[in-house]
Amino acid sequence: MSNLYHHDMYDFNTPIKSYWEKIKTKDEFDSKQLNSDIKSDVVVIGGGYTGLSCALQLSKKFNFSVSVLEAGHIGFGSSARNAGFLCINPTKLSIKQMINKYGIDETKYFYRNQIDGSNYTKELINEYDINCDLVGNLNYEVAHHPSFINSLKEHSDDLKKYFNIKSQFYSQEEFNKIGHTGNEQFGAISYEPGCALNPLKFLLGLAKANYLNNVKLFKNSKVIKVEKNIDKYKVITNNGSITANKIVFSVNAFYKDDFLPIFRNRIIPAISNIIVTRPLTNDELSNYNFVTYNPILNARNLLFYYRLLPDKRILFGARGDLSGSKNSSLKMSLWIEKRFKEVFPKWQKIKVDFRWGGFVAFTREFSPSLGKIPNEQIYHSFGYHANGVNTAPWCGKELANFIGGSNHNEMRISKIFQGLPKKFPLPFLRLFLLKIVYIYYSLIDK
Repeated sequence: MSNLYHHDMYDFNTPIKSYWEKIKTKDEFDSKQLNSDIKSDVVVIGGGYTGLSCALQLSKKFNFSVSVLEAGHIGFGSSARNAGFLCINPTKLSIKQMINKYGIDETKYFYRNQIDGSNYTKELINEYDINCDLVGNLNYEVAHHPSFINSLKEHSDDLKKYFNIKSQFYSQEEFNKIGHTGNEQFGAISYEPGCALNPLKFLLGLAKANYLNNVKLFKNSKVIKVEKNIDKYKVITNNGSITANKIVFSVNAFYKDDFLPIFRNRIIPAISNIIVTRPLTNDELSNYNFVTYNPILNARNLLFYYRLLPDKRILFGARGDLSGSKNSSLKMSLWIEKRFKEVFPKWQKIKVDFRWGGFVAFTREFSPSLGKIPNEQIYHSFGYHANGVNTAPWCGKELANFIGGSNHNEMRISKIFQGLPKKFPLPFLRLFLLKIVYIYYSLIDK
């Protein structure tokens, strides 16, 4: 299959030059390329949050022999490239849209699962003593224009009314004191739980926990083919193979519609770009009274997301380009830098030290997909809509409980998560459709 994006996005041999890669410490686990033919109870395809969380649970709780296959190095994919926001919600549907589509009870269940997801990520950090620079205790959403204030207030009220989520509205003046000022700050809301972390350190901590619990980790082992022989699967990589009883598909947006056709055309990968500045001085931060370490989103559909890092750099992200080439990514990051300095014009001379991009995965249902392929021992979890830090580890755990537990007929989670999403019609037009969506949302955001 040809790539949906430029081949630069699928260069599994070259680590991206992100801020997280720059400051990471030496790996505390063993990983190598698969270069022989082995057997395993379960083979997990994809070494991100979902795959590592699922593998850890399968090995530790259910005593399966588990092997994880990662096409790049451990820490290549989106789990190591994101902004490190622990926030809800892994859907592009509003609360009212979800209630209209699924009903109030199922929507409440979905939000309870989201709170469980937030708590589970923190449980993993505490249980395995993962030093991932955890900061903050809530999330902020900022009105970038006065016309968005009422909708933010309404959203805050709905979080409290329907889901008993602690949420608060702040006027522009109130948020000036506890968050930041700027050209696009006209008030904000907060909700709990939430925080921010170093996504790569969290991932590497999960990898270490897997290694210590006898999970085999294979890097630079891209899957090229899957064969079935009666009740066994042979997962073939570029240099070896694993014969297993079960497969866990946790590739998410880097999947290229090739080795497992059942998942073909069920995802639109969208690029997100991030820039990180040099460290700011206290005087520079005081220009906008930027005092919070909590993660911040604005109210746009094509949102900006940003946060103050522990070493006083500013991370700022937005949607990416529609090509994926290195040249196109650079142009997009320069546009993001321009927008960043329009939001905070007193920081015009602040140098940007890091620029990178990665994928987020969207489905037709605008919600994650967990489940089992009928009549197969193939399990899947993907489609987190840019909320993987909160959602993916919990999804991996729930998938493992489904695989290893006694209740094999039904997952004990909201039905909104369950089942395969519908395929996109005319899949070769996915990027064109994405462009139309970007244009539509841009008009609304203005």
